[in-house]
Parts: sequence; structure tokens; C-alpha cells
Amino acid sequence: MKCYITTTSFGFIATNHENNIIDYTLFEDQVESIEQISQNKLLPVELIQKLEKQYDTIIIETNKPQQYAQYKTVTCETTTKQGQYIRKHLDEIISEITTLNDTKQITEDLNTTFNQVTQDKIRSSIEFNDVMIVETINSLDEIDETIGKLIERLHEWCMPYLPELEKLHNHKLYAKLVANETTRENIKQSSLLDNTDIELYDYNDITVKQSDLIIIKSFAESICSLYDTKETLEEYIKEKMIEVAPNLYSVAGANLGAKLIAHINGLENLAKLPSSTVQIMGAEKATFRHLKTGENPPKHGLIYQHPNLRGSNWWVRGKIARTIASKISIAARKDAFGDKILDPTLKEDMETRIEQIRKDHPFPERKNKKSKDKKNKKNKKEKKQRKQKGKKRKRNKKKLRKEDYNY
Repeated sequence: MKCYITTTSFGFIATNHENNIIDYTLFEDQVESIEQISQNKLLPVELIQKLEKQYDTIIIETNKPQQYAQYKTVTCETTTKQGQYIRKHLDEIISEITTLNDTKQITEDLNTTFNQVTQDKIRSSIEFNDVMIVETINSLDEIDETIGKLIERLHEWCMPYLPELEKLHNHKLYAKLVANETTRENIKQSSLLDNTDIELYDYNDITVKQSDLIIIKSFAESICSLYDTKETLEEYIKEKMIEVAPNLYSVAGANLGAKLIAHINGLENLAKLPSSTVQIMGAEKATFRHLKTGENPPKHGLIYQHPNLRGSNWWVRGKIARTIASKISIAARKDAFGDKILDPTLKEDMETRIEQIRKDHPFPERKNKKSKDKKNKKNKKEKKQRKQKGKKRKRNKKKLRKEDYNY
């Protein structure tokens, strides 16, 4: 004998093969029980224990069969005909089981419960601060992009009457000079140029209209305000990373840790990934190119922004990237599933390992000369064979005589 258990928003309902209701257990608090089901904390244990005495096999509609591995009589399926029937005629079944008789009241009850569930999920995600970190780091990237475009436009705008400032590579200082001083006379006397080698000469003096200077000044002020917002966002990300993921912050830093969380859309998702995936995260194009064309696989992705990796020699970057990725994955797991207590040994172990790698590999490894010689010999043989084949083809071709062809 078979029976079927289907999960609904009102409770667990058991039916036979003829879609007749055998037994059921209703939820006391719908919102709380739905959240527990989504977290795999609530199972129809009492219903299974009742039905085991009467039925040989109990078929449960679920996507997670590992939850019911302890029950011998239970088998799991993703969808069943009985479950489809219950969902189709849910209003009629609930009116039979409960005191709710009006279909409008049932639909209103369903809407209120699911609205409450979504509100709780949004609230928990905001409390977990994942959403705040993701949105902040994405907005910071967009601000960086806009600053780059606008500062380039400001350089082109000011170049006719401030050509000496083109040697100034500090874009923030450039925008401050144009915003605060604006005219050549004021920039000459400005204290902002004290620590630089730039001087404005008198023979380059060019007169610019006051109306044009006002527009340029307002444009430069807007760029300076973007720089200020960028600094405030960076400080905010630092505070949030220390609060949410202190271990990831100590190992990867604020910006890199936030970018990794944003790329995979959550700290828990990052914690579930293996270190090999963390290593090449952000280098998806190079990975697919390697799979498609057989090129060398990428050594690193987003973690290239780590100062220990970016400042190291090219022949050591693969090994250092592996160590950094492994420590990042451990730190993310501690922050996501632990007590969020800072473990200073992670960073210390990472730095000692990186120093050891640099000591062990001060120079790039030389390839074996014998293998190179063998390859060269093979290539030479192949070239000779090709030449000989080409010569044979030329010999085999017969030269045409005048008698062999007619016009």
C-alpha cells in the first residue's frame, strides 16, 4: 500500500492513490512553520510515524531527499500527481479540513502569510548586512568609473589654459585645484602645489572668459563631491566588513572581501565555494577560453587585487594565489557559519606561507633542456618531411609540351 504526503502553506496533507485525504497536520503559526520548512528544520515526523503502521511505502514530494534518509519506508519524488491535485483543489480541501469555508478568505490568508514571509526574509537579509555590502561595493565601482570619465573630460577642458597641469597624475589634486583656485593666477599661488614639481609660467598666460570659468569650476566641484562620497562609502564598507566578516576583512581587506561577496551575491554562497573556485572567481572569460581552445588556465581572478599577490613576481603568483584563496574560503566559512570572532592566526599563517614561497622561488624555474632539444628535433624532422613531400609533388608534375595542348 502506498500513500502520499504533500506540503502546503496550511500544513502537511496525506492522501492515497485515489486522492482521498487519509490524515493531515495543520500549522499553528503559518509564517514560522514556512520559514522552518525553507530552512529544513520542520519535517512531517508525526505524520510519518502514524502512516508507517498502515502503509508499506510513503512517497513525499520534496527536492531534498537526504532529509528522509533515516526512514526506510519513505521515498522522495520532486512532483507527484497527488500533489498536483492538492494544489489545484486547495480551496476545497482546506474548507473540508479547517473552519475556513470562503475561498476569498483562504486566498487573503495565503497572501498575508506569504507577504509576511517575504518581509521576514528581507529583514533578515538586511540584518545580516549582505545586501548593504553588495549594493555599496557596486555603487563604489560605478563611482570609480564615472570619476575616470569625468576627470578625463576635465583634463581636455582645462588643457588650453592649464597645459602645465597635464604632468600632474594625481587626479584628485587636479580636481581640487580647478575647483578651489580655477584661474591661473590663483593656481600659481596655491599651497596645493607645494609638494609637486609643477610650475605655471607667465608666457603661457591665456585669458578665459569668466562665464567659462564658472562652468569649469562647478564641473570640478561635482568631481570633488564624488571623491568625497567615494571616501565615505569606503569607510562604510570597512565598518560593515569588520561587523559582518571580520576574518575575511583581516585576510582579504575591505574592498576585495566586499567584491567577492558581491560577485557571488552573499557571504554564505562564498563560504560554500571551494578555494579553487575562489581563486579564479572573476576570470570567467579566461576560464571558458581555456575550456574551449585549450589555452593556459587563469591563475587568479578578483584576488589579483590583493597586495601580496599584485606586488609579487610573475613566476610565484600561481602559488600565492592558491594560498590566499584557501585562507579566504576558510575565513568566509568562519564568518558565515561561526560566531564571527576574529582569528588572527589566519592572516599570520597566510603571510608566513607567502614569505616561504618567495624564499623557495627567488628565480623563475628553468625548463628542462633535454625536453626542449627533443621538441626542436621533432620540429626539424617534421619540417624536413614537409619539404621532401613538396619536392616529390613538384617532380611528379609533368611539363606540358606544345603538342600536348591546342588553342
